[in-house]
Amino acid sequence: MKNIIAATLLALCSSAATAHTLWVLPSHFVLSSEDSWISVDLSAANMTFVADRGVSPNNLTIVFPDGERHAFAQSYQGKRKSQADHQLTMDGTYRIELAGPARYFTFFQQDGQRRRIAANKQERSAQLPANASEVLTTRSRSRALSFVSVNAPNQTALALSKEGLELKLLTHPADVVATEPVRWQFMLDGKPVADVQVELSREGELYRDDAGRELLSSDAQGYLTFTPQEAGRYVLEASVQLDSTDALTDRVRESLTLTFEAALP
Repeated sequence: MKNIIAATLLALCSSAATAHTLWVLPSHFVLSSEDSWISVDLSAANMTFVADRGVSPNNLTIVFPDGERHAFAQSYQGKRKSQADHQLTMDGTYRIELAGPARYFTFFQQDGQRRRIAANKQERSAQLPANASEVLTTRSRSRALSFVSVNAPNQTALALSKEGLELKLLTHPADVVATEPVRWQFMLDGKPVADVQVELSREGELYRDDAGRELLSSDAQGYLTFTPQEAGRYVLEASVQLDSTDALTDRVRESLTLTFEAALP
């Protein structure tokens, strides 16, 4: 019963959080000197880059150009936004990532009510009530990303983990330029995934009558091609929900946001 109550409370918190877009926003996307400091804002918000709710920086990491992952040197959680700082001590591309482990939840009907417990398919049998029906287990995961390059960009920090929803950045983030096409590929657990739904939005939404958001989707091979029409900072939000035959889950729910900058042509 305690597990069911805890899961119900978590569901209420999660629904509030999922109504907002989670993003990480670095102070700079391209730097020309080593030993520069980078500041990163974290928030969950309805409007692009207008901070609304500070989120925990505990799962925020930075991958250096040599592939080594580090915790941020200092961080702070605020009410509207959180912030973290780190020193970039080498040339190349850094990966900023806010991501926790995958979470498994099993949903079921009991006495006419919809309930859930924190358990995967292998764990659920020991926790489900005897009269549970319509049992379904989901795997949920979200990550927010951005990339910062110092002097010469490289590829090491762009490597995929082959876990969850990811972007294969065929166009390097440091090479995104307004009015030029960008080509990326969505991967799910290391394999191309088709028909990923995407929303692309640009900074300055607060000052426009039309939010100007663009709805896109990946093709049959997972490729996403688009052309940013104006220079500035963007956030790409993607999600996928698929049935699964995995030993641990019946359904996969994944979301990803990528913050990037389109340079002047």
